[in-house]
Amino acid sequence: MLFSYLFQTSCSYKPLYKKQNFDPYKINIIVKSKERYGQNTLLLKNILERKFNSSDSIKSNLKLIISLNRNVSNLGVNKDLNTFGKRVTININYSMYDKKGVLTSGNFSNSSTFNFSLNDYGNLTSLEDSFSKLIKDASENIANLILAEDFNRALSPWF
Repeated sequence: MLFSYLFQTSCSYKPLYKKQNFDPYKINIIVKSKERYGQNTLLLKNILERKFNSSDSIKSNLKLIISLNRNVSNLGVNKDLNTFGKRVTININYSMYDKKGVLTSGNFSNSSTFNFSLNDYGNLTSLEDSFSKLIKDASENIANLILAEDFNRALSPWF
């Protein structure tokens, strides 16, 4: 009996992403971009706020600043000779601050492809759809990266 108890307690898995102690504190999320990306910057901000903040959060000095850049490049002509391949790449730089300074910073890049044809509305829809899917994926990844971060010092969330 003792052997089975020791075996079960020693062979447990440790979680990869541990919950940080951000729960009582509100994180101010700021998204910056050179161009106007419309709803996608709001989508990024809303997903991150939902991930970090709750309705019971206390106002604090924690900030997450995100810089967003989008790049569209050509891949060449497809086999049907009527459509072109395009690649959308997003580059995100993020930094998290508290009262004392930088807690963590990093960058994240991801890309997606779509077809570009003679239909202008279809091209615009494909570009925006690819970009919004990249934003959703990137916001989840950034939240997981920050939650998995092991800070070198204690948080100072107060003003």
